[in-house]
Amino acid sequence: MQLPQVIEVKGRRVLTTKQIAELYGTDVGTVQYNFRYNKNKYVLEKHYIEVVGEELKEMKRTSEIHSSLKQVKHLYLWTEKGALLHAKSLNTDKAWEVYDYLVDFYFRAKEKEEPRKPIVPVTDMTKPLKNEMSIKNSIPEDKTRQAGYDIAPAFRELISLLPVEALDAMEKCFRDEKSRVVKLAAIGVLAEKMKRQLA
Repeated sequence: MQLPQVIEVKGRRVLTTKQIAELYGTDVGTVQYNFRYNKNKYVLEKHYIEVVGEELKEMKRTSEIHSSLKQVKHLYLWTEKGALLHAKSLNTDKAWEVYDYLVDFYFRAKEKEEPRKPIVPVTDMTKPLKNEMSIKNSIPEDKTRQAGYDIAPAFRELISLLPVEALDAMEKCFRDEKSRVVKLAAIGVLAEKMKRQLA
């Protein structure tokens, strides 16, 4: 399947009505009819972006849209969620298959290209964390030196802040280790993933 021409508006990838029709195997009139018939279900800026006036003129000048759309006075551009509503309206196997493909390779392709910013704030590692301080303060110092202290609460707090992709990567690393402590950490990661799936 060939990906459509990339169109970005306000930092978001969008599709024209013509692109939706071609990709889903229908005609523009059907897509427009489904939109008019279900307009109360579509939310401006969430499901579609309406481009008019100077913004539309600028878009036409920069040639970001199909040449067949050069004469329009207003333009509806469909977001990822708008494309989902159109697939739902058509309810054909092809529309659902194409929508799934578009999510992976068109709408979210930009996310895969950009390096991810760390979600967990970087802290000064020379200073103890809050949980670390409370744990150290609750255990007499001589016992801390002898047996160490329980890092489980700090670890649970850390994994609750990580994105699912990081949890997946941690789980893969932990599975190869033989250490009992690392196996316990893997169980903590799996527990966090299961908690998110059940939520």
